[in-house]
Amino acid sequence: MGPPGGGRTFITERLKRHYNVLAYSDLQDESIQQIFQTMAGYFFAGFDETIQSSIPTMIRCTVGIFKQALKDLLPTPAKCHYLFNLRDIWRVFLGLCTLSSKKANQ
Repeated sequence: MGPPGGGRTFITERLKRHYNVLAYSDLQDESIQQIFQTMAGYFFAGFDETIQSSIPTMIRCTVGIFKQALKDLLPTPAKCHYLFNLRDIWRVFLGLCTLSSKKANQ
């Protein structure tokens, strides 16, 4: 902040406390896979072994589709709201968590 004058006004600390800068780096694929591996491992613990063995493949494919969507479906001026993040992967797993082990094991 420059000194007052010349079109610049003094900004008080009381006003500046309401503004924050937050930055983070994107997670690596291994970190994302580990996060969802842990969550899926807990949820699918009561399922058959065939379903449990497909969890790593399911996670790897979901992360691959997510990365491809980030690369191909870029925001445009007409569709600037097309932004993808980890919530989109979470929604896939949220849908999978609605499975019932009684129905899926049959």
